[in-house]
Amino acid sequence: MGIGLTGVAAKRRRMMRVSNLGQKRAYGSAIRKEMERAGRAGELGEIAAPPGLPNVESQIAIPLLIEDTLIGVFSVESDVRREFSEREEILISIVANQAASAIHNALMYRTEGERRRELADAHERLKQLNETLEERVRARTEELQQANRELKAAQAQLIQSAKLAALGDLVAGVAHEINTPLGAVRANADVMGRATAVVSAFLRNEEHAPLSSDPKLGSALQALEEAARTTLIGTERISKIVISLRQFARLDAAARKTVDLHEGLDCTLTLLRHKLKDGIEVIKNYGDLPLIHCFPDRLNQVFMNLLVNAVQATGRGGRITITTSREGNEVFLQFADTGCGISSEDIPRIFDPGFTTKGVGVGMGLGLPISYRIVQEHGGRIEVSSQPGQGSVFTVRLPCISPQGT
Repeated sequence: MGIGLTGVAAKRRRMMRVSNLGQKRAYGSAIRKEMERAGRAGELGEIAAPPGLPNVESQIAIPLLIEDTLIGVFSVESDVRREFSEREEILISIVANQAASAIHNALMYRTEGERRRELADAHERLKQLNETLEERVRARTEELQQANRELKAAQAQLIQSAKLAALGDLVAGVAHEINTPLGAVRANADVMGRATAVVSAFLRNEEHAPLSSDPKLGSALQALEEAARTTLIGTERISKIVISLRQFARLDAAARKTVDLHEGLDCTLTLLRHKLKDGIEVIKNYGDLPLIHCFPDRLNQVFMNLLVNAVQATGRGGRITITTSREGNEVFLQFADTGCGISSEDIPRIFDPGFTTKGVGVGMGLGLPISYRIVQEHGGRIEVSSQPGQGSVFTVRLPCISPQGT
């Protein structure tokens, strides 16, 4: 049934593997030379060369069994010293099983001449499989790596979705807790302003001229009026921030809704106002967009990720331009910055989970992969163009889909 590893596999009826055949041949050759020097070469007899590659280093041999009957041994050899991976062993086992089935069918259902032809064909196929095994393993490895990248992206999105859900609950609580005292502050400021106006009118009456001529009293009333006015302005700003938080998180939008994308962009910019204080100019070139049927909270997350990246790339004194338009059945949202740009070598990898060009401690490399997946789920795509030192342009394309599908 064979010599060497194939003979061992046939005898033990199980897969055998070895990765140091070169050392074993060298050791056997050294022993033979020693015995020849000792005049005992006749004790060794003739050693038949094993079939296969002349300088084989690594080998896997699998017995071909049909109902406990040994019909052959399937051997895969390599002239490179290496350990076969688990994936390769699985693939070789599959090929061996297919070979055993093919041989068994030939033995069972063919005439003697047909059997010989089938065996020759099977041998040729096995030879071709053996020749292309490395390529097939490489292709399968690439498929598994791609599947692993997609799995990481899905896991990252699940984690981010859970974070956003927790953020939504937090925002709901914070908004409620802020709105209650905010209403009281606004009401008190309004009452103070009205009361101050009444007192001022009272003092302007001729009957109370002595009181109105007191400079300290006039100064105090003016201070109260200014305090009431600035308090109302401050409460109005806080109210707008709370509204932007609620709209960004879309606490009532777990399902698809028909929304104005410009509203989501403006809410996102409001929340990023503190990051835009370093002299970054934001230019809004809004076109005429239809209402879009979408998951608004997810698209808001895309806007946030793209704008945060633009802010971090641009820095002090830079410019971010947001342009929206409609062409046919698609809407375009373009985010252009005057930042550091992205090299042509990095552009194909920016949507891979974990990849980042921001350096250690700045981001986790999940923003763009998550954004890419969200846009894909909406039937759209993200395009990017960039030149190092000249900035980047990210374009989000989304289909115009209404609840009626028009």
